[in-house]
Amino acid sequence: MAPKVEFYLFDNQSYIDFFPLQFGREECSPLHSFGPAARKHYLFHFITAGKGTFYISGKDKAYQLSQGQGFLICPDLICSYEADEKDPWTYMWIEFDGLKTEHFLRTAGLSKTQPIFTQTAPAMENPVFEEMNTLIQHHNKRSSFIISHLYLFINALIETSATKHHIEHNDIKELYIREAVNFIERHYQDLISVDDMANHCNLNKHYFSRLFKKELSVSPQQFLIQYRLSKSCELLRSTNLHLHEIAREVGYSNQFNYSIAFKRQYEQSPKSWRNEHKKQEKST
Repeated sequence: MAPKVEFYLFDNQSYIDFFPLQFGREECSPLHSFGPAARKHYLFHFITAGKGTFYISGKDKAYQLSQGQGFLICPDLICSYEADEKDPWTYMWIEFDGLKTEHFLRTAGLSKTQPIFTQTAPAMENPVFEEMNTLIQHHNKRSSFIISHLYLFINALIETSATKHHIEHNDIKELYIREAVNFIERHYQDLISVDDMANHCNLNKHYFSRLFKKELSVSPQQFLIQYRLSKSCELLRSTNLHLHEIAREVGYSNQFNYSIAFKRQYEQSPKSWRNEHKKQEKST
């Protein structure tokens, strides 16, 4: 029996905090397997029927899993998984990433060292199933719909996880980070620096940089680059501005530096990205 697969891509790369890349479901044939391989992003599987095995680092560590459980594959982790011979699993999956991803997963108690999701509700009654199923059934909805249900999915994952943690927030530290992000949102078009961000928060540059990276898992400079590039994606998709105009609009002094940064982030040129996404818009 050949596996039955549904697979959908999310092609809007203008989100930063938390966003999906692809999602779907698969009804596997006996002993159907994937890997060993490593991913660039986070990938979560939720088992809706049957059984299978999830392996980490070749087959050094094995988890026997069944209906209602799930497993998380973290970036750069070599792993594989295989359906049971007699009762092969059916699962739904979603690949995602973003600046807040690590915090959300940590709250759910999921990580490289704790990749297994366990909960007590029947699989089909769990809100994790409901939200993943909604994404699959309504894959052609607007980006705002997909993003909103992605957040509902991660909230369901946190609320129903048997390994969830209550993470205390430091209000003062959060205030500094929120002020820095607000500053970037207002001034990303200007030639701002990490010094400017730290001065806005009245903090020492080195302390500010450590705090920012600890809270958001990315440096202030990298956050600024990602924010500028995400804004440029919006302009590439929705306007006919020339690349040098877009570069200036998002805070780059010249088109060359902008194009280099864009290709490093998205692995294609701004022109290629625009052509690809303009075609997709015309076909929908």
